[in-house]
Amino acid sequence: MDNERPPNFRRRRILAAGALILAAGAVAAFFVLREPGDVSNPTATFTAPPAKPVKAKPTTAAWPFYGFDAARTKWFRTKVNLGPPYRRLWSFRGKKVLEFTPVLDSTGLYLLDNGATVRRLDKRTGHQIWRHNLGSLAASSPALPGDGHVYVVTLLSSPGSGHGAATSLNARSGKVTWSKQLPSRAESSPLVVGNRMIFGTEDGTVFALDKRNGHTIWTYRAGGSVKAAIALSGGRLYFGDYGGNIQAVSLSSGKQIWSSSQGGRFYSTPAVAWGRIYEGSTDGRLYSMTTSGQLAWARQTGSYIYSSPAVANIPGLGPTVYAGSYDGSFYAWNAETGSTNWTYNAGGKISGGAVVIGDLVWFSDLGNKRVIALKARSGRKTFQIGTGAFNPAVTDGRTMFVDGYGDSFAFKPIHRR
Repeated sequence: MDNERPPNFRRRRILAAGALILAAGAVAAFFVLREPGDVSNPTATFTAPPAKPVKAKPTTAAWPFYGFDAARTKWFRTKVNLGPPYRRLWSFRGKKVLEFTPVLDSTGLYLLDNGATVRRLDKRTGHQIWRHNLGSLAASSPALPGDGHVYVVTLLSSPGSGHGAATSLNARSGKVTWSKQLPSRAESSPLVVGNRMIFGTEDGTVFALDKRNGHTIWTYRAGGSVKAAIALSGGRLYFGDYGGNIQAVSLSSGKQIWSSSQGGRFYSTPAVAWGRIYEGSTDGRLYSMTTSGQLAWARQTGSYIYSSPAVANIPGLGPTVYAGSYDGSFYAWNAETGSTNWTYNAGGKISGGAVVIGDLVWFSDLGNKRVIALKARSGRKTFQIGTGAFNPAVTDGRTMFVDGYGDSFAFKPIHRR
């Protein structure tokens, strides 16, 4: 996140000039601060998953994008027990905030810190293999599509520049293969599909660059800053902007398919599943839209939702959406209806995204600087580490890689037969 983070709520000091002025101020405050309510449209299309659960994918060594897959579901399916107790394998002590999770291949872990330094660590030992500074500010995850390159966007390519850059590096050596200056800052975690690198910028431009050389294939102009990562499903790109719009754009042409104006601003990265788009807003609501642009439901939490939701089909619970709020609670909603399955009171504001790994859902509690793992079905806490801020964890199917406030940790599950 950038320096447009939600403001801290401060105690309002009202200097009363009389009972009439106080009363008028109270009425005005009611209308200004009143939160938008819930919305429900039971007729909205929902594509239910098969009654028989889809088999978990084989153990994988790769985590290529923020959100794991192109649809940004933030759902890692596995029957392997990746829950606690854990043995710590290694820790990497960073000097800058780790706001977004790393990406993984079979041997390396690629981190981008808020100082715009990208690193490759040996995922077995935590040893730094290479590092490359790409500017002075960044807030996103790299992309690692398996083509031998790692793709990065930055907020500031140099101090005071006012603009960022898109960069491709050789994943093995860390050598820059190309770099493109952007007209404004960028913190939209890139998506790389086919020969395209997709991301948004603060001036509202969505770019599709040729991943081989950085040349522009097409651009799309949104109605506000595009800070969220962009999700892909069925040849369509889905994302929200700071103008309060959720929209769908053609991957091939960059042409708008539809746009729907909703409330607040969208920093949250959408998750796409079951014919729906799920995205949080600064108006305090989690939105569910159909992929044709119809509002299905919206649920009010009481404060900002900067958190990027995760979606998963949980045995015994069904299709579920998970996200945290600045109101201090972490929520599990029914993905079709928006009804609340359970809530967990973290006690501190939750800013970063959620992720479901196996039967656990993970999030970071920014208010109390910790990472928490809950049972995805019940919300029962199973693990906590006393450092953390934004996005919590990734895995290669064997080891858990957890982000603290500025540090990275590798945990090996320990399970007795």
